[in-house]
Parts: sequence; structure tokens; C-alpha cells
Amino acid sequence: MIKHEELAYMSGAFALTAFSFLIYRVYKTQNTDNLTFIWIFLVIVAQALMFVYGKINNVHGLYIPATLYILGLAYILYIKVVYTETNKIEEELKDKNIIK
Repeated sequence: MIKHEELAYMSGAFALTAFSFLIYRVYKTQNTDNLTFIWIFLVIVAQALMFVYGKINNVHGLYIPATLYILGLAYILYIKVVYTETNKIEEELKDKNIIK
């Protein structure tokens, strides 16, 4: 149906490789301060649209990477929500000299 679908596969592979470095950094540091909720939301919406387009047109090179992006972004969102709250509580306890 689509000419040169291998280009979509190669593009997805390169983009996912680049994205994996971000996921790895978030995993190691648990730091998502420079990733805003707006950015995360917009990328999830963009990847969801890419997934739908790829699925409708049966283009594996689009919807498979989009699925992996959405899973990675869900992980980043989880870390942002959980660790942001944890860091706030920890800072409050440090301010009150309860922990060091």
C-alpha cells in the first residue's frame, strides 16, 4: 500500500534509539524536572494519532514505534507524578529537620 515502508521502519528505529537514551536517563536519575506535563501530553497525543494512522493504513513502521513511545511516555509520566510528590515531601521533612 505504501511505497518504501522500510523508510518508516528505519525512521522508527532511529527515533526509538534516541528516545531510549531519554528513558534510560529518567530511569537512572528519576529526574523529570525539565520535562513539562504539557510536553508529555502533547507527545502522547501525537503518538496516539500516529498509532491510529498507522493502524488504519496497516503501516507497521508507524504504529509499532508509536506504541513503544506511548509506553515510554507513560513511564516518564509515572516517574514525574510519583517522584515529584516524593521530592516535595522529602524537602518538607528536611526543612523541619526531621530527616537529613
